[in-house]
Amino acid sequence: MVNFDNLEVFYRYVDPKQKDLDGAHTIGGALTIALFNPLYLKFGASWGSGPGGSGTVGGARNANYDFASIQAGAGFHTALINDRLTFVAEAGLVYASLRAVDSSLSFSDGSIYVRPALRFTPMDWLEVQAGVTVSSADKYDSKMLDLSTYFRLLPMFDIGVGADFGDTTRAFRTSLRLRW
Repeated sequence: MVNFDNLEVFYRYVDPKQKDLDGAHTIGGALTIALFNPLYLKFGASWGSGPGGSGTVGGARNANYDFASIQAGAGFHTALINDRLTFVAEAGLVYASLRAVDSSLSFSDGSIYVRPALRFTPMDWLEVQAGVTVSSADKYDSKMLDLSTYFRLLPMFDIGVGADFGDTTRAFRTSLRLRW
């Protein structure tokens, strides 16, 4: 199941730790393309929106907001101990933007990131991932722990569930992944 040629689409509920904002429902996708072994490229984007909550957001009551991010990176992978445990290292650029209506809370933040991770397949139909992302972001999740589990439904199709725990947000997601 560990594969570096895939297309993934996801729904993610992002819960900001900023008390004035309610959670955002986001959709997104990522394309991973294997180059020559052991290198790959990864491109991703997401968009979501949420309400400002019952408090005030930078002086605006109930300010709705939109959140978007894009990412481009490159990485490498290598098997550890056996083919079931893979070490992955990825580095790239990410741009995140939050726009709140009638609020000073809005920001745009471009950054460089690195993400070491482990991918483990204890069974042929199950993959577990754990990674840590560290970035130069000033306003959005400069540190994040991500956990994911994928279940193979068909020979090239998986369903996944996961969670991200960052320093400014936490998120819970479900995804569909097509491998080739």
